[in-house]
Amino acid sequence: KAAQQRLGHRTILGTPLLREGVPVGVIGLRRTEVRPFTEKQIKLLETFAAQAVIASSPTDIQPVLNVVAENAARLCVATDAQIRLVDGQVTRLAASFGTLASLELRPIGPENPSGRAILSRKTLHVHDLQERKDEFAKSEGVRRGIRTFLSAPMLREGTPIGVINIRRMELRPFSERQINLLETFARQAVIAIENVRLFKELQERNAELREALEHQTATSEVLGIISRSPTDVQPVLDAIVESAAKVCGVDDVVLRLREGDVVVARAHVGPVPIASGRIELNIDRPQFRWIREHGTLHIPDARAGQDDISGFGGGSGFRSFLAAPLRLQGEFIGSLHARRTVVRPFTPVQIKLLETFADQAVIAIENVRLFNELKESLEQQTATSEILGVIASSPTNIQPVLQAIAESATRLCEAHDAHIGHVYGEVIRLNAQSGDTSQMRDVPITRSHIAGHAILDRKTVHIHDLAAEPEARLPARAWRDQGIRTVLAAPLLREDSAIGVLAVRRIEVRPFTEKQIALLETFASQAVIAIENVRLFKELQERNAELREALEHQTATSEVLGIISRSPTDVQPVLDAIAESAARVCGIDDVHLRLREGNTMVLRAHYGPVAPVSRAEISIDEPRYRWMGEHGTLHIPDVRAQKDFPSFGSLSGLRTFLSVPLRQQGELIGTLSGRRTEVRPFTPAQIK
Repeated sequence: KAAQQRLGHRTILGTPLLREGVPVGVIGLRRTEVRPFTEKQIKLLETFAAQAVIASSPTDIQPVLNVVAENAARLCVATDAQIRLVDGQVTRLAASFGTLASLELRPIGPENPSGRAILSRKTLHVHDLQERKDEFAKSEGVRRGIRTFLSAPMLREGTPIGVINIRRMELRPFSERQINLLETFARQAVIAIENVRLFKELQERNAELREALEHQTATSEVLGIISRSPTDVQPVLDAIVESAAKVCGVDDVVLRLREGDVVVARAHVGPVPIASGRIELNIDRPQFRWIREHGTLHIPDARAGQDDISGFGGGSGFRSFLAAPLRLQGEFIGSLHARRTVVRPFTPVQIKLLETFADQAVIAIENVRLFNELKESLEQQTATSEILGVIASSPTNIQPVLQAIAESATRLCEAHDAHIGHVYGEVIRLNAQSGDTSQMRDVPITRSHIAGHAILDRKTVHIHDLAAEPEARLPARAWRDQGIRTVLAAPLLREDSAIGVLAVRRIEVRPFTEKQIALLETFASQAVIAIENVRLFKELQERNAELREALEHQTATSEVLGIISRSPTDVQPVLDAIAESAARVCGIDDVHLRLREGNTMVLRAHYGPVAPVSRAEISIDEPRYRWMGEHGTLHIPDVRAQKDFPSFGSLSGLRTFLSVPLRQQGELIGTLSGRRTEVRPFTPAQIK
């Protein structure tokens, strides 16, 4: 008190910020003269206190709904308050305040007041519920002796998502101020629910983005080791088990390779012993036989007993088990096992990731095999390293990679030329060729073309002598005309789907060797890796762009809502903020906002360098306003190219125009317009 007096304060008003009855803050008002606050001002401050609590819960809707229910009952002087959310054909009790009990679920229908408010999308005020008990026969309020009932629907974009009810045990209708206050609480509840939903969506997108980045980083690390270990597969296998354990959140990972009739542990990370100390396991053990026949094996609890795999688990020290096969040209060559010491089943994403690591192991093993078989050829090693280098240096551009693969395939397979095409609808679109690029053209995906054969059958096609093939079976007219004799075509396979083809050709009859066939298939796999890397990188860029746009939108919306809360009696700061935010978020040179006053549109807010039209007031009968009154949003990509609105021709510096109507109860009350000084049409997202 002494401190307040020293500061010259005479009249003081304070109200606590309460969340579920617990004070979390305070709002205080002070006057230097003796002038007590009115009851209306006290109620208004309590409303602001409730709004402050609502704004302080961006991630949890329950405290917000509890505060809304409490303040609705207290500020509207009601016996109790309920908030019910729409759940299909019923409403579910989400929050309540007061001593009256409420049903958890209630059907939505005109037989009860809240159901009728939801169906009509309008506030319903029943002065005496007992007097209208025949009309509301199924209302629990009738049975409980409720007299006065007020129900306000919660609307999101015109769709009811819930309702707020306040009730009185005595016959005492609510005032207009109390009705308006309850409708305000309904709108605040909708804003809070929408904020929480958007925040959770943002969190989910962030989680997906982090997961994609972790996956991309792990894949890049493995590919980097593959490129640095062209003749030694062991560092790659070690990196794969370590990356799989880290990215999939696994206690233990082991990679086994087939050697004859046994599978041998070649890489291991984690605390679980490897097969009780044995490094070799027979290929006919039930688990390996199941993986060979069916593919990926997932056992949520190894001790729960497996009908298909007898004797599995036991005292092995692990509980949840996941194994992905390593296959090379359809043959089982090993398996990648992930093990957990507790019962925690693997998610579909983790299963997919382990299968990806298994595929990378196969690629690495195959690369090393080819390199070891061809290690006497330094040129072959150099060419493959160059391709991997191009892959690493071209994360967003696939063309240099495909061109390098085509040129290397021509040289290392001793071919006349090579070309790479990708599937584009019903045709193969060529996008890399080592020979005459003027011959690049779209080729239909049919069996009359060799490349079409490879794509349709999803396997490598080797034609020893095209001239000896019956034309009725394989026309290949263009290649026959060019004098092509021997052809080798390998499909580009992604998850068993052909996305393209890599073909090498010779003008003499000289079939390709097994080593050259395997080498071409490796080049095809590298092309798929490069294409996938570019696709994933672009998807990541698009997600980042979406995330930035969502954050900008959310920030702009929060700023405007903040100004609304700080300017409850003055609309001008809000209009100025909306014009400025629209210009910034939508990327517009200039924004102006007009409001209707009688038969004219008056400029009320402007942001940007383009000078407003000389007339501060424009007739409501101008063609553009008449058009918007009838049709809605008006978008003119090029002002000078249109003839429907002649008056636009006099607006200097204006090229692209967008105007959105402001409507109140269906009536046009104003417009919000964006203008650009160059021809640059607005996108659907900017219009929205």
